[in-house]
Amino acid sequence: MKNRMLLAGIVGAGLAAGFVSAQTPAQPAQGVEDLASMELEALVITAPRMKIKAPLALDPQINSNLLRLLRLRQNARPDSQAVLDASLGSLTKLTTPTAFMLRTRYTELGFLLTEGLAGATDMQIGSELENTVRQGTNVQIRAAAMVALAYTHDQRYVGLFQSALIDPNVTVRLGALESLMILGGPGVQMSVAGAARSDSSLTVQLYAAAGMWRLGDVYGREILLRLALHQDWFVRGLAIRYLGELGGADEYRKLLQWLPGEGHQAVRAELCSALLNLKKYSDN
Repeated sequence: MKNRMLLAGIVGAGLAAGFVSAQTPAQPAQGVEDLASMELEALVITAPRMKIKAPLALDPQINSNLLRLLRLRQNARPDSQAVLDASLGSLTKLTTPTAFMLRTRYTELGFLLTEGLAGATDMQIGSELENTVRQGTNVQIRAAAMVALAYTHDQRYVGLFQSALIDPNVTVRLGALESLMILGGPGVQMSVAGAARSDSSLTVQLYAAAGMWRLGDVYGREILLRLALHQDWFVRGLAIRYLGELGGADEYRKLLQWLPGEGHQAVRAELCSALLNLKKYSDN
């Protein structure tokens, strides 16, 4: 199963601390840093172990190495910039979607650990991932551990993810929110709705509102429409992006009305992209 990865920013998970700070609705968003982190949302976790069919068995070295890396990183300080060595130097100068993807893949170990551990049903791995979520100090790896657990689709992790939704760190909350969306189940919609209505970070509110709408709660649409008129350009832009992804004919007409009056270049570009995506729903 493929899934868009937040990696802490935006979005993304939700997992690179520092891209997005917790915000209250009265505070401005982080501007250019937040917009840059939106590129990370296109990252995809492929969960390769979930494609392995019985009776094929994993070589024990695979899990043992992933566990060792997880233990090494779970209490380490986030160091996305520290690992930008000469081998990755050229990627730091490129701004294409592929360059963003590669730079994150090889500077955020949480991404690779999530991909390797996603869906693991081994009891030792599950226990270590739970321990990382509960006791780890590296917020990137805590978020990565939650996403990896979510791919098991085991409902016993619902409480773990719900408790992380009130964590003071926005990276952890984004990871918890994304994990609930991946996990699914009857208890998810209420938790996602709560984050959309009351989280202190507007980024989390936006992601959760889009999740509400995807889960069938149309109030998520109302939250996105309200935030699409926010004074902060990043908030407007991200709300419009989700309206373009999830909307229909009504959203097409509304966004078209907003286009002439939008003063920020990035938001105008986002409006145009959303309108192109929604054109199939227009009347002509």
